Amino acid sequence: MRFVKLGIISFVVLFLLLTAIGSLFPSNVIVSRAVDIAVSADSVKPYIAQYSKWNDWMEGAKTSELKVVAKDSTEAFFGTMIIRETAQTDSSWSHDWKGRSTVQHSTIQVIPGATFCTVQWKFEQHLKWYPWEKFSSMMNDKILGTSMEKSLANLKQQLEHH
Repeated sequence: MRFVKLGIISFVVLFLLLTAIGSLFPSNVIVSRAVDIAVSADSVKPYIAQYSKWNDWMEGAKTSELKVVAKDSTEAFFGTMIIRETAQTDSSWSHDWKGRSTVQHSTIQVIPGATFCTVQWKFEQHLKWYPWEKFSSMMNDKILGTSMEKSLANLKQQLEHH
């Protein structure tokens, strides 16, 4: 009985300690990447605006089993993720990426320049207070950022060598 009581108390103290440390982490996590592409902004916009073109440049969408499949002009599927367009302007597109348990907000912005344009892509995620969510968010930049960098490099290569 003594060991059971010690185990329960240890578990509660550990949980409270992890929750306290996790509360020091931010509740909103933003991962952002950008690339300069030596083409006009008008050449880039169709690759961002149309889900069917995402398979040409998005990392992971080049295999036969994992593609961006458009349901309509505002919703698509990417594996188990549902991508839903939430806002669009002349130079930016916002989407919600809904997974099994998380929702991330994505914004892709095309910024025109004199001889090139800049494509900026960012993901925002609001975290709950759960310690496992806060600690797992430390990997967002490493995992998501790497995929975003590769995708933007693919987009750059696709457009500059087209």
